This record gives sequence, C-alpha cells and structure tokens, in this order.
Amino acid sequence: MQGLIGDASALAVSGEGTTPAVLAFLEPFQAERNYLVWSQLLTSLGNIRSIFSSSASISAALKTYTLKLVTPAVEALGWDFTESEDFLTVQLRAQLILAAGLAGHESIIKEAQKQFAAYTAGDKQAIHPNLRSAVYRIAVTYGGKEAYEAVKHDFLTTTTVDGKEIALQALGRVQTTELATEYFNFLLHSGSVAIQDVHSGAIALAANSKTRDTLWQLIKKDWSTVKEKLFGNPVVLDRFVRVSLNKFASTEVADDIRDFFKDKDNKGYDRSLGIVQDTVRGHADYVKRDQALIEEWLSAHGYA
Repeated sequence: MQGLIGDASALAVSGEGTTPAVLAFLEPFQAERNYLVWSQLLTSLGNIRSIFSSSASISAALKTYTLKLVTPAVEALGWDFTESEDFLTVQLRAQLILAAGLAGHESIIKEAQKQFAAYTAGDKQAIHPNLRSAVYRIAVTYGGKEAYEAVKHDFLTTTTVDGKEIALQALGRVQTTELATEYFNFLLHSGSVAIQDVHSGAIALAANSKTRDTLWQLIKKDWSTVKEKLFGNPVVLDRFVRVSLNKFASTEVADDIRDFFKDKDNKGYDRSLGIVQDTVRGHADYVKRDQALIEEWLSAHGYA
C-alpha cells in the first residue's frame, strides 16, 4: 500500500496526477495501524505541506486535514508502551505523536510539554527514550526561547551521539527569525557543533516553513564563513548546500540562488546546485499547476 501512496504523490508532483486526488486517496487511512503505510503517508503529506507552505490558507487547511487524519490512530495508540508491542508499533507511536503534535492536537501538545518540563527539571525517566525526538520537537515548536535553551543545554551536556542528533533536529523547529538566527550562529560559530553535524541543523531549519527563508538569507550573508568552515570536507559542504535549499517552491528563489552563486567558485558542490535549481523550479511549477485545485478541494471538503 505504501507503494501506491508514493506513486500517487509522485504523479501529482509530475503533473500526471493531482494533489486533490492524493488527499482524497489518503482520507480513508484514519483507521490504519501499519507503520510502513503511515511512514509513507506522512512523508507524502509532509512534502505537499512543505511545497504549498507559502500559502497561509492552504497551510492552515492542510494542518486541519492532517490533524483529522492522524487523530484516531494516535488516540488509539496513546502514550503508554507495553512489553508485547513489536518494534514497528513503537516506531508508529513516536511518528504519530510527532505528527499530531505539530498539527495542533491539544492533548498531545499538553502531554509533551508536561513530560518535557519534568525531564528538563531533572526527572530523566519522564520521557520514554523512543519519544524523546517527538517530545523535543513539539516542545521547541510551542515553547519559544525557554524550550530552545533547554534543548540546547541538553545538546551541550549529553554524551550520546543520538542525543546530540535529536537535539539538533529539535532546535530547528524554532518559530521566529530571532531564534532561527541564533541557532544558525550556534551551528557555525559556537564551536560546539561538529562540522559533519552542521547539516543536521540546516535540514531542520530548511524543512521548517517558518525558518526556511531566514536560513537562505543567513547563508547569503555569512557565505564566506560557511565555505571556510565546511570547504575542508567537500562532501559536507555539498550536502549542506543541497539540504539547505531544496525545499523552496518559488521561481524567484530559484533565480536568487542562481544569481547568488553565478560569480562564485562552486567547485565541489556545483552538481548539487544544479539539482537544487531543478528541484525548486519543479516545485514552483507544481504549485502553479495545483494551487487553485487544492484550495478548491480543501474548501469543498470542510478543511478551509
């Protein structure tokens, strides 16, 4: 089934299908309990939400759609783990809690904040290890600077590799230009983030529609530092360029990327720049083609 979901989404992006057809196809999956199906479903839906994020009305409607879709499943699974659960059920719970929390599920947000507060106050059993990533991301999304600082402190003090990665990804969920700027500077200038891990923060900021534009402006402003710090490892620099810029869906941004790099020595990441250009322009074409259709469908089905 996950293959069908992926194919439907790919057809919409290519123009051989439509986004409303994808959304209509996904609606009946509220009762689904298979991790692999949900993983593909949320990936496809997340891609749609990201590409159409420049429209406030579509973003709000898709958030409502997502919440309605995931609520039955996340409420059926709940927060409690049992010894008889298999690994995929454990993974599904974390995935659904994160999706529901970011879509605005009030009780999920409240419980995540409660666990986060207890954890950061010293109760290291307050968050199940498999839910730390979800709880951290929800906490930073809704918790402002206080939550940001708490997760940053956890990054600086944890001794585990996965703990650092969880924190870096969560910190990218900040919702303001000020915190996005602070995080970008922390990644590049603090000396606390290993060079090979900088791209993890960039991925999170780029995936976040509230901080994507800020990230690009900061990269342009501080490009000399970016290149100086990352140029020693061409693979890292190439990855940084690609993951920082490939989420846009605007011909204006594509033109801006082209113009910014046209007079620079792009050796080592020139191929990624080409891929980024194609991706962003493809996304922009997709938006132009489907924006009116998706607005009409979401309105007609009560999501807008």
